[in-house]
Amino acid sequence: MKTASTVDYVVIAVYMALMLAIGFYSARFNRGASDYFKGGNRIPWLVAGLSSFMSGFSAWTFTGAAGLAYQQGVVAILLYIGNAVTFLLGYFVFAVRWRRARISTVMEYLVERFDESTRQAFSWTTVFFQLFTGASMLYGLGLFVASTSGLPLTWTIVGCGAVILAYCVVGGLWAVVITDFLQAVILMPFTLVMFFASLARVGGLGGLLAALPPEMKSLSHPGPGWIYVLSWTVMVSFGYNTAAMAQRYFSVDDERSAKKVALLCFGLFLVGAFIWFVPPLAMRVLYPDLHALWPGYANPHEASYAVAALTLLPTGLVGIMLAAMFSATMSSLSGLFNMHSAVISKDIYQTLFARKAGERELLIVGWIATFGVGAAITAVAAAMAARGASIFEVMLTFNTVMSLAYGPPALLGLVVRRTPSWSGLASFAVGLALGCYGAFVAQWTLVQNVAIIIPSSFGVFLASALVPGRAPTARREALFRRLDTPVDVAAELHDVPDPTAAVFRFLARMTAGVGLASLFLVVYARPGERATVIVYAAITLAIAAALALVRGAPARAEGKAA
Repeated sequence: MKTASTVDYVVIAVYMALMLAIGFYSARFNRGASDYFKGGNRIPWLVAGLSSFMSGFSAWTFTGAAGLAYQQGVVAILLYIGNAVTFLLGYFVFAVRWRRARISTVMEYLVERFDESTRQAFSWTTVFFQLFTGASMLYGLGLFVASTSGLPLTWTIVGCGAVILAYCVVGGLWAVVITDFLQAVILMPFTLVMFFASLARVGGLGGLLAALPPEMKSLSHPGPGWIYVLSWTVMVSFGYNTAAMAQRYFSVDDERSAKKVALLCFGLFLVGAFIWFVPPLAMRVLYPDLHALWPGYANPHEASYAVAALTLLPTGLVGIMLAAMFSATMSSLSGLFNMHSAVISKDIYQTLFARKAGERELLIVGWIATFGVGAAITAVAAAMAARGASIFEVMLTFNTVMSLAYGPPALLGLVVRRTPSWSGLASFAVGLALGCYGAFVAQWTLVQNVAIIIPSSFGVFLASALVPGRAPTARREALFRRLDTPVDVAAELHDVPDPTAAVFRFLARMTAGVGLASLFLVVYARPGERATVIVYAAITLAIAAALALVRGAPARAEGKAA
């Protein structure tokens, strides 16, 4: 099995420099905390949608989930179709509500809908538990890079974490969404190339299905089945409509753009579910025993996508493959870093320690918080690697605990209005207690978690409406009025410049640069591999041409509307 070459390392180095350059470029849009945490509500829906899509998966998709596909087969595809379906819930229900809330963080909404105790409980708990989900993403990236390059796993994790942290600290949410967009441009052509190359190696789709063991093409065998897939969809529906995803909904200009974000994510996840998992399935056919290839890894099946890349790609494109893995994980982690810095600076620091803090002070605190969260996640990821933990199991455990704890009260609060201020905290406490008991004591399965926690949390929240209490606060009434009031872009954002044209011009140039630079890899490819390089470059250049055509709304039209 080959490993990454010098050319691949050069590709990775250039990519890292590009990400840092984007961080410094994005800093020009940050006039204060509002721009740093939500882009001044001027992030184009296409950029926000691709950012939300990229934040919805990471190198965990190509390690933990790919390992599930390698071992269990079709169930991995169905799980990601479930991910796609959850964005329809955002499209029809929550995207509009999050945008109309006119907030900077989800925690800001919680204090207005419920009370300060609810916000603080959510803030501290979310920051703590998502250190582990973020660490599992970084661990997955480190495993992918280490397995293809032969580098030490722990030091690979530390290096990857440092690069992601650097551009997030400098650029804020603008850096996050712009790099997410560019990373999607790198990742999607690469996954298409991998999809077709994998099918070609195993004799097409018919050859792949014929060669796979029968149990991998069915949900009737022991293991994850239909009830598991349904439970997974219910669980992720809460995570994919709150937290970092909600942040993308309220970073765009109006409700229509927010709904476009959700619809774009639905389409991309639906297509991705079929494209991403063909390579690990093909590797199951070519390499039925990955322990023989990498006996030093505790979970070698989680490196099946890396095996596919090393088997199928020419020199140079392996470097782009590694850049694509950086892309996926950078997107998820950068969104996590930015969301946590917003929570720490606005919901914890400003509320508890400096109520009169200005925009500049909050911006500085946001930088410091981003660094602290990133450093902590990197340390936890290194510890996971030292223990040989399963990436899939770690991610599933902590995602389940947090999604089922904060998801129900956060989303129910947007649609159910006649509950007292303590209803959110009570529902959250019940969900968190049951989730921790199930995960760390009783060892519940995902199906048990969903079947027990969701009815309990919903029941506590809805039953609270029957308890006599005080009249709704002025802040809650103001929130509900905003939820009933459509966003008037001309009136509310008249003093916030629309950077759409400048952003897409920059993205078109960067994407074209990636496409043209990848053509140089033809020199290092063997004769039979050159077509793969050319196809990748052609797809990337076509995307660059399309981006160059995007224009922002004319300033005169907006001014006339005002």
